[in-house]
Amino acid sequence: MRGSRDIGATLWGWAVIAVATAAFGSAAILTSWVPPRGRLYLFWARAWARTLLFLTGIPAAIEAAPEAEALPQAIYMSSHESGIDILLLLLAIRQDVRFLAKRELFWIPFMGWSMWLAGFVPVDRERGDRARDAFGEAVRRLAKGCSLLVFPEGTRSRDGRLGPFKKSGFLLALKAQVPIVPVGVSRTRDVLGADGWRIHRGPVGVRVGRPIPTTGLAISDRAALMERVRTEILRLKTEGTSGRRGV
Repeated sequence: MRGSRDIGATLWGWAVIAVATAAFGSAAILTSWVPPRGRLYLFWARAWARTLLFLTGIPAAIEAAPEAEALPQAIYMSSHESGIDILLLLLAIRQDVRFLAKRELFWIPFMGWSMWLAGFVPVDRERGDRARDAFGEAVRRLAKGCSLLVFPEGTRSRDGRLGPFKKSGFLLALKAQVPIVPVGVSRTRDVLGADGWRIHRGPVGVRVGRPIPTTGLAISDRAALMERVRTEILRLKTEGTSGRRGV
């Protein structure tokens, strides 16, 4: 019975994903010219996220520290273990935010095209020169007042454990002197694994922690900053949510 339910949930889920992505992606593309660039995109992206979670029957709990919600700008750093994470993060982060995302995502019809038009930052992990370009583009986004979302592991966890962190996001925070907000997602791998395609209905959650300031810190403080952020993300991810705010 469980297997047949999972197959039904998977077929329905991917049908919903295809239709909703085409519909909301088209709306985002058609309205991408409305200034400021990307602001209206986030309206459509959050509506897309709510629609997918609702129609696929995946209950989501969101918790955010008031100190994080009050920030005008930050670099958010989140654990990452499933494609479902993106839906939760769009709803959990209320600021005008852009994601640093792998370049391949920008080729996905509708979703990728709208991300490019909205000013999301593509990252090519295979080429160092393009990685430097992405760093410069991220600096420009911060200079314009946007917040950024970075996955410090660089990719999705394959086993659910928090992997080693890359230093680029921390160098970016130190250069811009903006706070880092740790974020932990929980149970999303149980719904859709990093390498899987089968959808298992179940509760998911995201916790947005308290900001970690970088003002006055130098490059020599990077290692200690990375360890502090890692400890917080691990705590948020492990403790899960108490279901304060649902979707």
